[in-house]
Amino acid sequence: MSSIARSPILTGGLAATVVLVAVAGCATAAPAGSGGPAPSATAAPAAPARPVATGADAQAQLAGLPMPSAAEPVMAIGLALDDGDPILCLGPVMESAPPQCSGPALAGFDWAQLEPVEMEGVRWAQVAMQVTYDAASHTVTQAGELLDLAAITMPAIEYPTGDLDEATIAAVQADLDTLERADVLGHVGMDGLVVLTVTFDDGSMQAALDEVYGNGVVFVESALR
Repeated sequence: MSSIARSPILTGGLAATVVLVAVAGCATAAPAGSGGPAPSATAAPAAPARPVATGADAQAQLAGLPMPSAAEPVMAIGLALDDGDPILCLGPVMESAPPQCSGPALAGFDWAQLEPVEMEGVRWAQVAMQVTYDAASHTVTQAGELLDLAAITMPAIEYPTGDLDEATIAAVQADLDTLERADVLGHVGMDGLVVLTVTFDDGSMQAALDEVYGNGVVFVESALR
């Protein structure tokens, strides 16, 4: 059954009355080619992450990864620890007494310039200073006076994001585990890529890893900056 409504409109400047007919019931779809609206398309699935070559070939290339040194002073913030062989801890530190950690050998360091904590024949102190770094011997050497930790503001590291799935991240990390080098401090999967922390990188290590895996797979974080 139809319902009828009257609505005034203007035609040629004169008032007229037209009859608007609304037909009750469901509207039918416009036939093909009628100019009616096209049905909405289902969103296409996201493209899969690009393939990343891992395994024996990648590991063979990692064997030639650069090991840069820092001949010019760079900033070091870490824990100076001396248990008979002084080191500068740049990675994780176990909260024990005395603390336990690892890092490059520490040369040219005068313990008289601060008041370290001492226990069981071990002394340690948190320090900030300029150092040089010799990758071949994995040794840092103090260059200049100690700096005031409270007055230092290091620029924040801007970590990128990637599009790797968990399986690819695990495969890349397995490759990096073959890097049995003292300057490799660790790695972690984060935001779709792998973050590799090393003692020092001047950009050559990042460039080499981009050659092995492609851009956006491994991000190199340098402890010495």
